[in-house]
Amino acid sequence: MKTFIQGQIYKTYWDTNTTVFYGADIEIKSGEIYIVAGRNSVGKSTLLRILSLSEPGDQNTLTFQIDEKDISFMPTNLNYYPYMKISDLLQFHQSLNKRFNLAFAKEKIFEFDIRRNIKIKNLSEGKKKILSYIMCLSIDAKLYILDEPFPYVDLIYDENFRKMIINLYDEDKTFIIATHQINEFEKVASQCLIVKNREIIESYDIEKIRTDEEISLEEFVKERMRL
Repeated sequence: MKTFIQGQIYKTYWDTNTTVFYGADIEIKSGEIYIVAGRNSVGKSTLLRILSLSEPGDQNTLTFQIDEKDISFMPTNLNYYPYMKISDLLQFHQSLNKRFNLAFAKEKIFEFDIRRNIKIKNLSEGKKKILSYIMCLSIDAKLYILDEPFPYVDLIYDENFRKMIINLYDEDKTFIIATHQINEFEKVASQCLIVKNREIIESYDIEKIRTDEEISLEEFVKERMRL
């Protein structure tokens, strides 16, 4: 498999004198579905912003074998104009990005019962997250990065979320998903990254965990976070 991103991550926020990463090794390969796990405030969102090229690291120690245009990023904080209607948002994305699949977006918005004539500010927090998820996956990309996509979402939609990833997946696409719902995404993921501290990001093959450890991924992650 081709390596998309490889190297060490350094990141300090100088305004607060907080070092989030200091030489943590990471490798992201094509054709994998990664779960990113770790304790709160350990740096998962910072990691995803750096991998998505939305935020620079402090040193040029990461090698990217993928263009920025081939990355689709769903941040944890939504950045939509609240008074924009869903239909206007779709047209805006279509005019902005030639890789935006308008038909796919319309189909999924209908599937998740989001009315296109409603303003974004009138959506529930759960529906806003669903909208952001749909917009991210509606872009024809090689690397999809999703930061905590479903904290407010009804469990009834879980299977549909997984199906969207499964249907989009092929050997040229990679997904990186930071989530606390490990037990749900274990069913589709192949790799797990555990952010331990500013110097260590552990990487595990999920099938190997099931075979060698004979426990669920969620149990394994909890054990590793306690160490």
